Amino acid sequence: MVEIPVKRYRMRRARNWLRRKLVPFPVRAGAVAGKWAKPDRDRFPPRSQDDVPGLGRYEYSWLSQNGEDGILRYLFDEIGCESRWLVEFGFGAKQCNALRLLVKEGFSGLLMDGSRDNVDFFNFAAKKHSISDRARAVQAFITRDNLEDLITSNGVPREIDFLSLDVDGNDYWFWEKLECVSPRVVCIEYNAGLGPDLSVSVPYDDAFERFSKHPSGFFHGASLVAMTALGKRKGYYLIGCDSTGTNAFFLRDDVRIEGVPELTPREAFRPHANWLGRGISEAEQLEFMVAMPYEKV
Repeated sequence: MVEIPVKRYRMRRARNWLRRKLVPFPVRAGAVAGKWAKPDRDRFPPRSQDDVPGLGRYEYSWLSQNGEDGILRYLFDEIGCESRWLVEFGFGAKQCNALRLLVKEGFSGLLMDGSRDNVDFFNFAAKKHSISDRARAVQAFITRDNLEDLITSNGVPREIDFLSLDVDGNDYWFWEKLECVSPRVVCIEYNAGLGPDLSVSVPYDDAFERFSKHPSGFFHGASLVAMTALGKRKGYYLIGCDSTGTNAFFLRDDVRIEGVPELTPREAFRPHANWLGRGISEAEQLEFMVAMPYEKV
């Protein structure tokens, strides 16, 4: 069995910790606010991706981690915006799926994360960019018990346009629990290392922390099959995944786009580009995963 590169993950986390200790908050927060001010892409969709199939045709990153900005721009260009509200759990203040919609499209939103730094950076940047009256971040360690109270107590309406869920752990269980909002578009992280056939998730744990569970970070989230079946039960259909094998996109059953069909998990699946780039094949990823205590769902 190939050795999981645990040391590399630990070194990266140590560097991030050191940066937080040595660089003053105003400097780090100013860098976040500065990133929000960079220009968005004018030409859309990108000409260089004319021959790319599916949602990959529209991918680009302005303030998202991967190509989510372009995918969401395309989806909302097609279906329009109704409430212009969004909720995102687990976000980065420098880059996350909600930022373009908040900064460029006039959305209102609630963002939640367990990191005090993330929350403080976001709220600093929101004030600097004059969107703090409609967008705020809240620091909270989310559980199934407090999830809905956190959302409703912060004034989020039931009908929202967008939900993004990326908590590196209990993602499946939080989406299963969530009933207080009805998003038209859902973006949720899946664990591509689990492949296109297994229906599994990490067991629910109130205190789940990805790197504490396993220092490699491989033990997290749920498979695409599991997320798709859960979406079906909740009234959503799968339309695709981003090309890096990070996020899956779902539309509510009453939301349709001509030429964008419902896909099976195998049709939509994309492997984890980051792990492949580190020399860990899909077969090796799956071998690591099945040795971990995932739960069938």
